Amino acid sequence: MSEETLSNLSREERRFEPPAGLAEHANVTAEAYERAERDPEAFCAAYAEADAAIRETLTRARAHLPALAVPDATLEAAARLCLALGTDGLRGELTLMRTARALAALEAADTVGIDHLARIAPAALRHRLRRNPLDESGSTARVTRAVAEVFAP
Repeated sequence: MSEETLSNLSREERRFEPPAGLAEHANVTAEAYERAERDPEAFCAAYAEADAAIRETLTRARAHLPALAVPDATLEAAARLCLALGTDGLRGELTLMRTARALAALEAADTVGIDHLARIAPAALRHRLRRNPLDESGSTARVTRAVAEVFAP
C-alpha cells in the first residue's frame, strides 16, 4: 500500500453514522481508527501477517474460479430467487452468481451449489430490491425470507 493511500485511509472523517446493518457487522472500532491515526505504519505492521494470509487465501480462490462447475439447477435457482424478490433486470442474477462463485472458490468447492446462493444472497441482493411500502421488514430480512421460501426442500 502506498504512503498516500495509508495517509488517505487514516484521515477519513465520517460526517454521518453508518447504516445500522453495516454497523452491526463492522469489525473496526473507534479505538482501531485512533491507533491507525496515531501511527499508521505500526498499525499496518501489526496486521501484516494476517493480511498476508488473507491475500494468499484470495489468490488461491481466484486461481480456483476457472475449475468451478456451475450446474444449470444453480443458475435456475438464482433466477427463481431474483424473480421472487422482483429485482430489476439481470443485474441481480449476475451479482448473485458472481458472489456465489466467489464464495465457492473461497471454500475450494468443486461446484457452486444452492447452499452458496442461500448464504450469499442477502449480501448480494439486499441493495437491489425495490422498496415495498407494505413490508416494514428490512431488505436483508426480505431476502432471507425469500431464500427460505424459494429454496425450501
